[in-house]
Amino acid sequence: MKRCIALVFSLLQAVPWCHGFKDRSLAPTESPQPTCTSLQLSFPGSPSKGKLTNIFWLHIPKTGTSFLSTIWNYACGQTGPPLDLRVDPFHSLICEECFDFALMERYSRRKYCKLGVLSRYIKTQHLPIKLEQVQARRESVVGMFRKPSQRLISAFRNGMHANGLSDEEFQQLQAVCGHSAIASCYARFPGIAGCTARMLTGGKCAESFHMREGRFDGARARLQEALKALDSMAFVGLTERWEESVCLFHRMFGGRINSAEFLNVHEGSSHHGAYAEEELEGFRDEVDDIIYEAAKRRFEADLADVAQATGSAAVCEGLQQNLGNWSQAEEARCSCSKMSRQCGVYEGRLDCGVCPVSRLGADAVGSASCDEHLGLCLVQGKPNEQLFRWKGWRASDSEAII
Repeated sequence: MKRCIALVFSLLQAVPWCHGFKDRSLAPTESPQPTCTSLQLSFPGSPSKGKLTNIFWLHIPKTGTSFLSTIWNYACGQTGPPLDLRVDPFHSLICEECFDFALMERYSRRKYCKLGVLSRYIKTQHLPIKLEQVQARRESVVGMFRKPSQRLISAFRNGMHANGLSDEEFQQLQAVCGHSAIASCYARFPGIAGCTARMLTGGKCAESFHMREGRFDGARARLQEALKALDSMAFVGLTERWEESVCLFHRMFGGRINSAEFLNVHEGSSHHGAYAEEELEGFRDEVDDIIYEAAKRRFEADLADVAQATGSAAVCEGLQQNLGNWSQAEEARCSCSKMSRQCGVYEGRLDCGVCPVSRLGADAVGSASCDEHLGLCLVQGKPNEQLFRWKGWRASDSEAII
C-alpha cells in the first residue's frame, strides 16, 4: 500500500499543473494592491428609509451643482470599482467649467446607472417641479436649499443668473444693475425674488413679465403650493450644512459613499465662506425666506429620525476619520488625473470612465476608443494630448467640507 501511495504521489508531482499548484501554495502570497477606501465608505446597518428610486433632482440655481456627485454615485457607482467623481470640469471648448456635463458623459447613464434609480426626466439644467406631475410620475424629488440672501448674492456674482427672463429683460437687468458692485439692485429687479417658490410650483427661477398680470409679487401667490411641494419631497438638504446633508442622504437611503461627494466643485478661489449680506442693503426675499425656514425644520426632523433609528449622536459619526485618511499616497493611486489616466478601469481599483467625445472634438464622433492598458483615449487610433490635457484638480478651487 505504501509503495502505491508513493507511486501516485510521484506521478502527481510530474504533472505540470500540479507543480504550479504546489509552487503557488508554498510561495509567499503577493500583497494585494491597496484599494481606494475613501471612495467606497458606508454606514453600518440598514438605511432608515430604504432604497430610493425614480430620482428627480430639483436643482435650484446656486444651491450646489456638486450634489450631482451624490446622486450619480448613488445611482451609478454602487457596484464594481469606485468612480473617480473628482472629474475635471472641462467638458468641451464651449463649456470649460461644466462639471455636471463632464461627469455625466464620463460615466454615462446608459453604461453605469442602475435601471429605475433615476427618473427618465432628470436633468441638471434647473428644471422646476409641479406636484401633480411628480405624483403622476411617482418620482422621488431630492434637492438642496440655500439661505435666500446667500443664494441671491451668489447668483449676482455669477453673471446675474436669471433663467426665465426674456433676452430683452436680461439686457435691461444688465443695463440697470450691471454697473453695481453689490447685489442689492439685482435682488430688487422685478422677476428675481421668489426663485425657490417658483421652481417648486412649475415656474422658472426668474419670472418674465410675460408670465404675470399686474405687479410683480415676489411669488407670494405661490407660497402655499410651494410649501406643499416641499413637504412632498423625498429628501431636503441644506447647502450651508453640506456634509450633514450628504451623510443624511446616505443614512436615509443607504449606498456606499464616495469622499468626493463632500467637495464643492464650483467654489472658486475668489470666494470662500458666507457672503456679507450688507450688500443687499436690507432687502429680504420674504417668500423664499419662509420656504427656507420650512426646509430647515424638515431637515432637523429628518436628522432626529435618523438619530433615533441609528442611535448615532451625529449624522456623520464614524465617517470623518475615514475621510481624513485621504492622504497624498491614496490620492496618487486613486485619482485618474494624478495618474494621467483618461479612461478605463485601473488595476481593478478605480474606474476612470469612458472617453468623453465632447472634450475630444468632432473627429472623435464614432472613432473614439479607450486603450485600457495605457488608460488613453484614442481618436482614429491615435492619442490626442492637445485636446485632452488634464487641467488637474486644484485644491484652491475646491474645498473638502468635512
